[in-house]
Amino acid sequence: MSRRRIVIGLVVGLPISAAFLWLAVRNANLDTVRSTLEEAKRSLVVLAVLALLAVNAVQAARWRKIAATPSVRWRRFFEMVVSGVAVNNVLPARLGDFFRARWLATSARMPTGRAFGTVVIDRTCDVVALFFLLLIGLAAVATSAWIISIAVGTVAVLLGVAAAVVFARVYTTRRERERRTRGTVRRLVRDTAEALAEPLGWRGPALWFVLSVAAWSCWALAAILIARSLGFHLDLVDALFVTAVMNLGVAIPSSPGFVGTYEWLGVAALGLLDIPSEQALAFSILMHASWYVPTTLLGGGAIVARGLARIRRARGLTASGTAQASVGPAGRRTP
Repeated sequence: MSRRRIVIGLVVGLPISAAFLWLAVRNANLDTVRSTLEEAKRSLVVLAVLALLAVNAVQAARWRKIAATPSVRWRRFFEMVVSGVAVNNVLPARLGDFFRARWLATSARMPTGRAFGTVVIDRTCDVVALFFLLLIGLAAVATSAWIISIAVGTVAVLLGVAAAVVFARVYTTRRERERRTRGTVRRLVRDTAEALAEPLGWRGPALWFVLSVAAWSCWALAAILIARSLGFHLDLVDALFVTAVMNLGVAIPSSPGFVGTYEWLGVAALGLLDIPSEQALAFSILMHASWYVPTTLLGGGAIVARGLARIRRARGLTASGTAQASVGPAGRRTP
């Protein structure tokens, strides 16, 4: 199933990314874009990279609260968040979110379906916070048809999540567990539904919302820093608008890492703020690189490190088992 998702994601996403990339660059002088990027102030870019990593750090803290697994430390959640982003950077169809669920299930020793339910809630928090920022940011720009499309699409996603929660509560109420008689898929569905159907109260979601707004405010800060590094200014409301548009818009199917769609969204959003095409494209490229490169390196390194550690443990257990098997009950080695 994962292989099929990858193939479908590439077949669908690559042409869409190519089309949006063409839309992003068609009105820009690429020589001017290159010179603008070369003149960017590196110190501000470094600060922007740190602000973008802070986004992942706050998201990790929020996911830990959602999962309610105090036995798993924040550091591990941060590692899983960044590693999930790294997977999404190189594979289509947001497979990183499915990997995150599996990693949490292993780390917290919970059912995979239940872990996936926490990922669904976690991603929903991002959508709600970004929609809130979009409503604030709309005060800075004139209404455009494609922005309305993004807003309508976001509302549709939120309504879909609400419908999923209602379904989950009905499903878990009317169906008995009977785990032993169920297959793997039904067990996953049941565990996911149970995670979504749990009563939340108001304190938990309120805290998640605050953390979500804090996370994307860090992204807005990074946008302000990147803009200043390139020689133009974004005020807070402008930055919140750009944050919401660029991060809600990446729900559009695309190639891994949102190449093309991300650049077009940045150019289109900044165009509504009267930023020239060359500066807008330079901003989109530099903003993209400022989170893509660090998360790919950190997340990919973490995945490799954990894989090597698992191989070493497996080899150690194999060697230990072989040594014990070769020793007789009296301490003598068997022939």
